Amino acid sequence: MRRGASGRGSTAPVRPSWFAPLTLDGVIHPSRKLLPLALALVVALAVGCAPEIVEAPAVTMSDQPKEIRTIVPSPPEDPIPEVAWPLTGLSAAGASQADLERPAIGVKVENSDMARPQVGLEYADIVFEEYINDHYVRFLAVYHTHYPEEVGPVRSARSMDPKLFGSFDSALVASGANFGVQNTFQWDHQYLLMEDAWDSYITKGYVWYSEGFFRVSPKTSMHSLRVDVPPMAETAVDKGASPATPQFDYAYPAETATAVLEGEPVSTIDIRFSYRGHPHWNWDEEEGVWDRFEFSDPHLTQEGNQITAANVIILRVKVVYTQPYIPESMVIRDNDPGFVATGGKVIPILWSKEDRTDTFHLTTLDGEPVDLAPGQTWIELVPRSGAADWATITFDGVVQ
Repeated sequence: MRRGASGRGSTAPVRPSWFAPLTLDGVIHPSRKLLPLALALVVALAVGCAPEIVEAPAVTMSDQPKEIRTIVPSPPEDPIPEVAWPLTGLSAAGASQADLERPAIGVKVENSDMARPQVGLEYADIVFEEYINDHYVRFLAVYHTHYPEEVGPVRSARSMDPKLFGSFDSALVASGANFGVQNTFQWDHQYLLMEDAWDSYITKGYVWYSEGFFRVSPKTSMHSLRVDVPPMAETAVDKGASPATPQFDYAYPAETATAVLEGEPVSTIDIRFSYRGHPHWNWDEEEGVWDRFEFSDPHLTQEGNQITAANVIILRVKVVYTQPYIPESMVIRDNDPGFVATGGKVIPILWSKEDRTDTFHLTTLDGEPVDLAPGQTWIELVPRSGAADWATITFDGVVQ
């Protein structure tokens, strides 16, 4: 029996109505013929528009990471020397232990017009310039880094010298000294080595005669005395002199010295002790030192060497007459005024010295310690009262 299209017994698949052929009067409409072609075209377009699958490139993995090399800068050189000369702060590399531990030797050196040019003055580590009688000035030159075989002209000691040189705990060399000055050395337990031994008194206690003096010509007797420093040092050691110790604090590098960091630029320093004593300092930028002049002439030694200094310390001192006609600069003081010139700059300071054996203490006006540049140092003891002459200090033409 033939079952109808809707009969339950039909085995033909049931298609959805949108898929059945469209017929008109039993004839399939042409649009139905095109449907399979359209569907095929849609599928083809869909496949053609699909994104291209890009495969990642192959990567080779390694167990060891690639080393990245960079240039490591060298550490800055330590400006502080491993070992330094105690009186200059300069490097003492290569110096023997014996040289480092030897005593400082002080020598009284004349500075009159008849005494110039001096010999050996350029080798001093520290030089004090002091006002003496008859309007003259005189040097107390201290030697340690170098022991010259000739220094002079050598002149007599003054009553201020034991206090000025006491912190070195060593021997001061002089042509002689009056009995009042000799007594001052004895009372202060300060060593004095002299050429003149006319009385056995001066060969006792702390005052002795020493080998090492000699005279030269054609200088007059007053200006002809010289001293050989090494024999003086041997005598000083025999008598109990101590190894040299630092007298000031030093900055490393020199560009960090207190005056350089905090001071005012200065190119000239003019100091008038008297009409017979008139030192002048010019800053030498190329050499990095102060050049010394006497009046308007360069201060040259007998060998033609210019006297220079890394530091110029100016201490204003009170002058008193502890002996008739013999002025003494009072160096045991507390917070007296002064200046420090380093690196082409100058700074006002206060200075103190508690007793004979104490060093000079330099501070800023705010009380901070002053550091010097390593090198030679000159100390100008400029009277501020008590002297027969009116002393002046001038920086770049401006009176202080």
